[in-house]
Amino acid sequence: MNKSHFSKIIAGTMSWGVWGKNFNPNEMQRIIETTVDLGISSFDHADIYGGYTTESAFGMAFSKTGISRSSVQFITKCGIQLVTPNRSNEIKHYDCSKAYIMSSAEASLKYLQTDYIDVF
Repeated sequence: MNKSHFSKIIAGTMSWGVWGKNFNPNEMQRIIETTVDLGISSFDHADIYGGYTTESAFGMAFSKTGISRSSVQFITKCGIQLVTPNRSNEIKHYDCSKAYIMSSAEASLKYLQTDYIDVF
């Protein structure tokens, strides 16, 4: 993959949701549009951000922007299992099994409302 494909600055989304700024859908849409207008086209995610809620909020907001998916890059990751009301985990742990990675990738595709992830 061509490294110039990604913007020189990558927008981290960890604090966009309930773990920080708690942007509402309109605010998240505006921050995505502003970020892209500034020339930052790469967005970093993780399945755990916002207690497993930020990818979905971002996906909904991005779908309203009118920005072409091919003009931005989505990066996401997985492996950490948090104890949260959104999951049945009883203890914080890491899961790097093939089954978990595959299910996390499928969930990220769904939540980000995209056909592909640029880097996983």
